Amino acid sequence: MVFHRRWIWDPFEELRRMQEWMDRVFGELYEETRLLPAPGEEVERTAVPSVDLIDKDDKLLLKADMPGISKDDIKVEIKGDRIEISAEAKKEEEEKEEGYIRRERRYTRYYRSIPLPEKVDPEKVEASFKDGVLSIEMPKVEAKEVKRIEVK
Repeated sequence: MVFHRRWIWDPFEELRRMQEWMDRVFGELYEETRLLPAPGEEVERTAVPSVDLIDKDDKLLLKADMPGISKDDIKVEIKGDRIEISAEAKKEEEEKEEGYIRRERRYTRYYRSIPLPEKVDPEKVEASFKDGVLSIEMPKVEAKEVKRIEVK
């Protein structure tokens, strides 16, 4: 006697596959949104500062929010048609009183690379930092006159 196996729909197999898919989707989401590190995981992360880029007539104005950073820890570089902002700060506190010791460590790192809509003069860029806001003024390079060339 020959038995032919027919395909039979198995709802439990479908549920198992759906569970695996949900675990993958929410596992990736969990990795991006969780607040506390997993056991043994390093707590080093890079924050992306919020920025406003304003195009004035003769200059570009950039403002970046970087709370908890001092101006000595900030590095601003212009690389071609991009501006890169980075900062890194480490702070350790220790308080000793009778009966207890409190130690806290804080590590903050910021990085953002922003494409500039127009060419700027890197020699005339000015940056200032006040109340956790980095302000950068970048004068635009004068556009050369366009010369039309006749095709022969």
